[in-house]
Amino acid sequence: MAAQQLTNQVLDHYKSDVMNDLQNNGISKIRVSYYYNGVEAKYFVFNATGATRTDWFSRYRLLETNYDISDFIITTGKPGEYFSIAGDTVSAPSINRHFYINEGYYGCSGDLGWTLMVDGPGPCPMDWETSTKVYFVNTLSYSLMPGLTADFMAILVEREICNKESSSSPSNEFLSINETEEIQRRISSMKSNLTVPVNSTSQYIRTKTCAEDDRFSSRAIGTALGAGLISLLAALILFPDIKKVIYFSFQQLTAVCKRNDADKTHT
Repeated sequence: MAAQQLTNQVLDHYKSDVMNDLQNNGISKIRVSYYYNGVEAKYFVFNATGATRTDWFSRYRLLETNYDISDFIITTGKPGEYFSIAGDTVSAPSINRHFYINEGYYGCSGDLGWTLMVDGPGPCPMDWETSTKVYFVNTLSYSLMPGLTADFMAILVEREICNKESSSSPSNEFLSINETEEIQRRISSMKSNLTVPVNSTSQYIRTKTCAEDDRFSSRAIGTALGAGLISLLAALILFPDIKKVIYFSFQQLTAVCKRNDADKTHT
Protein backbone atom coordinates (compact mmCIF):
# COMPACT_ATOMS: atom_id res chain seq x y z
CA MET A 1 0.00 0.00 0.00
CA ALA A 2 2.74 2.42 -0.94
CA ALA A 3 1.99 5.93 -2.10
CA GLN A 4 0.71 5.92 -5.66
CA GLN A 5 1.00 8.44 -8.47
CA LEU A 6 -2.34 9.36 -10.04
CA THR A 7 -2.68 9.24 -13.82
CA ASN A 8 -5.84 11.42 -13.77
CA GLN A 9 -6.42 14.22 -11.29
CA VAL A 10 -9.66 13.71 -9.37
CA LEU A 11 -11.01 16.95 -7.94
CA ASP A 12 -13.84 15.52 -5.84
CA HIS A 13 -13.71 13.65 -2.54
CA TYR A 14 -14.53 9.99 -3.13
CA LYS A 15 -16.29 7.37 -1.03
CA SER A 16 -16.88 3.83 -2.28
CA ASP A 17 -20.63 3.23 -2.70
CA VAL A 18 -20.43 -0.10 -0.84
CA MET A 19 -19.80 1.93 2.34
CA ASN A 20 -23.56 2.35 2.63
CA ASP A 21 -23.88 -1.22 3.92
CA LEU A 22 -20.65 -2.50 5.46
CA GLN A 23 -21.80 -5.89 6.68
CA ASN A 24 -23.89 -7.05 3.70
CA ASN A 25 -21.09 -6.02 1.35
CA GLY A 26 -18.56 -8.09 3.30
CA ILE A 27 -16.17 -5.21 3.95
CA SER A 28 -13.14 -6.27 5.99
CA LYS A 29 -10.94 -3.17 5.75
CA ILE A 30 -11.39 0.51 5.00
CA ARG A 31 -8.65 2.78 3.70
CA VAL A 32 -8.74 6.57 4.05
CA SER A 33 -6.24 8.35 1.79
CA TYR A 34 -5.25 12.01 1.63
CA TYR A 35 -3.92 13.15 -1.75
CA TYR A 36 -1.67 16.13 -2.34
CA ASN A 37 -0.28 17.18 -5.75
CA GLY A 38 -1.74 14.00 -7.28
CA VAL A 39 0.04 11.66 -4.83
CA GLU A 40 -1.26 9.75 -1.85
CA ALA A 41 0.54 11.58 0.96
CA LYS A 42 -1.06 10.03 4.06
CA TYR A 43 -3.35 7.07 4.70
CA PHE A 44 -5.06 5.01 7.39
CA VAL A 45 -6.29 1.41 7.18
CA PHE A 46 -9.05 0.32 9.60
CA ASN A 47 -10.52 -3.03 10.58
CA ALA A 48 -14.14 -2.89 9.36
CA THR A 49 -15.28 -6.32 10.57
CA GLY A 50 -18.36 -5.81 12.74
CA ALA A 51 -18.18 -2.03 12.36
CA THR A 52 -21.02 0.37 11.64
CA ARG A 53 -21.08 3.19 9.10
CA THR A 54 -19.73 5.63 11.68
CA ASP A 55 -17.62 3.78 14.28
CA TRP A 56 -15.04 2.22 11.93
CA PHE A 57 -13.04 5.49 11.95
CA SER A 58 -11.45 4.90 15.37
CA ARG A 59 -8.01 4.46 16.94
CA TYR A 60 -9.21 1.13 18.30
CA ARG A 61 -9.75 -0.20 14.75
CA LEU A 62 -6.57 1.28 13.27
CA LEU A 63 -4.44 -1.39 11.56
CA GLU A 64 -1.95 0.59 9.53
CA THR A 65 -0.86 4.15 8.76
CA ASN A 66 2.18 6.02 7.50
CA TYR A 67 2.03 8.23 10.59
CA ASP A 68 3.72 6.98 13.77
CA ILE A 69 1.02 4.56 14.92
CA SER A 70 2.25 4.51 18.53
CA ASP A 71 1.22 8.15 19.00
CA PHE A 72 -2.45 7.24 18.61
CA ILE A 73 -2.22 4.99 21.67
CA ILE A 74 -0.66 7.47 24.08
CA THR A 75 -2.52 10.67 23.05
CA THR A 76 -5.83 10.06 24.81
CA GLY A 77 -7.88 11.86 27.41
CA LYS A 78 -6.69 15.40 26.67
CA PRO A 79 -9.00 18.39 26.17
CA GLY A 80 -9.74 18.63 22.46
CA GLU A 81 -8.53 15.06 21.75
CA TYR A 82 -10.64 13.43 19.02
CA PHE A 83 -10.50 10.43 16.72
CA SER A 84 -13.89 10.00 15.05
CA ILE A 85 -16.09 10.85 12.08
CA ALA A 86 -18.37 12.97 14.25
CA GLY A 87 -15.41 14.98 15.54
CA ASP A 88 -15.96 17.76 18.06
CA THR A 89 -19.56 17.14 19.09
CA VAL A 90 -19.01 18.92 22.41
CA SER A 91 -18.49 22.32 20.80
CA ALA A 92 -21.03 21.79 17.99
CA PRO A 93 -22.65 23.63 16.29
CA SER A 94 -20.06 26.36 16.85
CA ILE A 95 -17.40 23.99 15.45
CA ASN A 96 -17.96 21.80 12.37
CA ARG A 97 -14.93 19.52 12.20
CA HIS A 98 -15.38 15.91 11.09
CA PHE A 99 -13.13 12.96 10.26
CA TYR A 100 -11.22 14.64 13.04
CA ILE A 101 -7.98 13.24 14.47
CA ASN A 102 -6.71 15.77 16.97
CA GLU A 103 -4.14 15.54 19.77
CA GLY A 104 -5.44 18.52 21.79
CA TYR A 105 -6.67 22.12 21.89
CA TYR A 106 -4.06 24.79 22.66
CA GLY A 107 -5.67 27.85 21.08
CA CYS A 108 -6.35 28.43 17.38
CA SER A 109 -2.69 28.96 16.54
CA GLY A 110 -1.45 26.11 18.73
CA ASP A 111 -3.84 23.18 18.14
CA LEU A 112 -2.02 19.91 17.42
CA GLY A 113 -3.36 17.02 15.39
CA TRP A 114 -3.27 14.91 12.24
CA THR A 115 -6.35 15.36 9.99
CA LEU A 116 -9.75 17.01 9.82
CA MET A 117 -12.57 17.95 7.47
CA VAL A 118 -14.09 21.40 7.92
CA ASP A 119 -17.61 21.78 6.53
CA GLY A 120 -19.01 24.72 8.44
CA PRO A 121 -18.15 27.90 10.33
CA GLY A 122 -16.05 27.91 13.47
CA PRO A 123 -13.89 30.11 15.71
CA CYS A 124 -10.47 29.65 14.07
CA PRO A 125 -9.10 30.83 10.70
CA MET A 126 -9.07 27.25 9.37
CA ASP A 127 -12.87 27.20 9.89
CA TRP A 128 -13.46 30.32 7.80
CA GLU A 129 -13.81 28.52 4.46
CA THR A 130 -16.86 28.88 2.24
CA SER A 131 -16.70 25.25 1.06
CA THR A 132 -15.73 21.90 2.56
CA LYS A 133 -11.99 21.52 3.05
CA VAL A 134 -9.88 18.52 4.08
CA TYR A 135 -6.62 19.12 5.93
CA PHE A 136 -3.75 16.90 7.04
CA VAL A 137 -0.28 17.38 8.51
CA ASN A 138 2.44 15.94 6.30
CA THR A 139 4.71 14.91 9.17
CA LEU A 140 5.46 11.61 10.89
CA SER A 141 3.49 12.52 14.00
CA TYR A 142 0.93 15.13 15.08
CA SER A 143 1.78 18.74 14.33
CA LEU A 144 0.33 22.25 14.18
CA MET A 145 -3.08 22.24 12.57
CA PRO A 146 -4.47 22.57 9.99
CA GLY A 147 -1.38 21.63 7.95
CA LEU A 148 -1.87 21.16 4.20
CA THR A 149 -5.09 21.30 2.21
CA ALA A 150 -5.66 17.92 0.54
CA ASP A 151 -6.51 17.69 -3.16
CA PHE A 152 -9.15 15.20 -2.13
CA MET A 153 -9.86 12.49 0.41
CA ALA A 154 -10.66 8.95 -0.79
CA ILE A 155 -12.45 6.30 1.29
CA LEU A 156 -12.02 2.85 -0.25
CA VAL A 157 -12.66 -0.69 0.92
CA GLU A 158 -11.40 -4.24 0.88
CA ARG A 159 -14.07 -6.93 0.77
CA GLU A 160 -14.16 -10.62 1.65
CA ILE A 161 -15.96 -12.46 -1.18
CA CYS A 162 -17.22 -16.00 -0.60
CA ASN A 163 -16.86 -18.58 -3.38
CA LYS A 164 -18.85 -21.77 -4.01
CA GLU A 165 -16.77 -23.75 -1.49
CA SER A 166 -17.83 -21.22 1.19
CA SER A 167 -14.25 -20.08 1.61
CA SER A 168 -13.46 -16.41 1.36
CA SER A 169 -10.82 -14.47 -0.48
CA PRO A 170 -10.05 -10.75 -0.23
CA SER A 171 -11.23 -8.46 -3.00
CA ASN A 172 -8.92 -5.48 -2.81
CA GLU A 173 -10.75 -2.28 -3.78
CA PHE A 174 -8.02 0.03 -2.58
CA LEU A 175 -6.94 2.66 -5.09
CA SER A 176 -4.51 1.27 -7.64
CA ILE A 177 -2.31 3.17 -10.05
CA ASN A 178 -4.78 3.05 -12.95
CA GLU A 179 -8.00 3.24 -10.95
CA THR A 180 -8.56 6.98 -11.06
CA GLU A 181 -10.59 6.65 -14.27
CA GLU A 182 -12.97 4.33 -12.38
CA ILE A 183 -13.21 6.82 -9.51
CA GLN A 184 -14.04 9.62 -11.92
CA ARG A 185 -16.62 7.38 -13.63
CA ARG A 186 -18.32 6.63 -10.32
CA ILE A 187 -18.32 10.29 -9.31
CA SER A 188 -19.84 11.22 -12.68
CA SER A 189 -22.42 8.45 -12.27
CA MET A 190 -23.38 9.73 -8.81
CA LYS A 191 -23.79 13.24 -10.16
CA SER A 192 -25.86 12.09 -13.16
CA ASN A 193 -28.16 10.10 -10.87
CA LEU A 194 -28.83 13.27 -8.89
CA THR A 195 -29.51 15.34 -12.03
CA VAL A 196 -33.15 15.67 -13.13
CA PRO A 197 -33.67 16.25 -16.89
CA VAL A 198 -35.55 19.49 -17.52
CA ASN A 199 -38.06 17.83 -19.86
CA SER A 200 -39.09 15.33 -17.17
CA THR A 201 -40.09 17.88 -14.54
CA SER A 202 -43.77 18.47 -13.78
CA GLN A 203 -43.36 22.16 -14.58
CA TYR A 204 -42.11 21.38 -18.10
CA ILE A 205 -44.84 18.76 -18.67
CA ARG A 206 -47.53 21.26 -17.67
CA THR A 207 -46.31 23.69 -20.34
CA LYS A 208 -46.93 20.99 -22.98
CA THR A 209 -50.33 19.79 -21.69
CA CYS A 210 -53.74 21.46 -22.07
CA ALA A 211 -55.93 21.74 -18.99
CA GLU A 212 -59.08 19.61 -19.10
CA ASP A 213 -62.54 21.28 -18.82
CA ASP A 214 -65.51 18.89 -18.61
CA ARG A 215 -68.27 21.57 -18.61
CA PHE A 216 -70.96 21.16 -21.31
CA SER A 217 -70.72 24.83 -22.30
CA SER A 218 -66.96 24.49 -22.83
CA ARG A 219 -67.44 21.40 -25.00
CA ALA A 220 -70.19 23.08 -27.05
CA ILE A 221 -68.10 26.19 -27.65
CA GLY A 222 -65.11 24.04 -28.57
CA THR A 223 -67.16 21.95 -30.99
CA ALA A 224 -68.71 25.03 -32.67
CA LEU A 225 -65.41 26.81 -32.98
CA GLY A 226 -63.73 23.67 -34.28
CA ALA A 227 -66.41 23.07 -36.90
CA GLY A 228 -66.39 26.74 -37.91
CA LEU A 229 -62.63 26.83 -38.30
CA ILE A 230 -62.62 23.62 -40.36
CA SER A 231 -65.45 24.93 -42.59
CA LEU A 232 -63.70 28.25 -43.09
CA LEU A 233 -60.46 26.52 -43.99
CA ALA A 234 -62.24 24.23 -46.47
CA ALA A 235 -64.03 27.22 -48.04
CA LEU A 236 -60.78 29.13 -48.48
CA ILE A 237 -59.19 26.12 -50.17
CA LEU A 238 -62.17 25.36 -52.44
CA PHE A 239 -63.27 28.93 -53.24
CA PRO A 240 -61.19 29.32 -56.46
CA ASP A 241 -62.57 26.04 -57.81
CA ILE A 242 -66.14 26.91 -56.84
CA LYS A 243 -65.80 30.22 -58.67
CA LYS A 244 -64.63 28.41 -61.82
CA VAL A 245 -67.48 25.88 -61.60
CA ILE A 246 -70.10 28.63 -61.27
CA TYR A 247 -68.56 30.60 -64.16
CA PHE A 248 -68.44 27.50 -66.38
CA SER A 249 -72.01 26.55 -65.47
CA PHE A 250 -73.19 30.10 -66.28
CA GLN A 251 -71.47 29.98 -69.68
CA GLN A 252 -73.04 26.62 -70.49
CA LEU A 253 -76.46 27.84 -69.44
CA THR A 254 -76.05 30.98 -71.58
CA ALA A 255 -75.06 28.89 -74.60
CA VAL A 256 -78.08 26.64 -74.18
CA CYS A 257 -80.41 29.63 -73.96
CA LYS A 258 -78.92 31.13 -77.13
CA ARG A 259 -79.41 27.89 -79.04
CA ASN A 260 -83.00 27.65 -77.87
CA ASP A 261 -83.66 31.23 -79.02
CA ALA A 262 -82.07 30.50 -82.41
CA ASP A 263 -84.21 27.41 -82.88
CA LYS A 264 -87.37 29.38 -82.12
CA THR A 265 -86.40 32.02 -84.68
CA HIS A 266 -85.97 29.47 -87.45
CA THR A 267 -89.25 27.86 -86.76
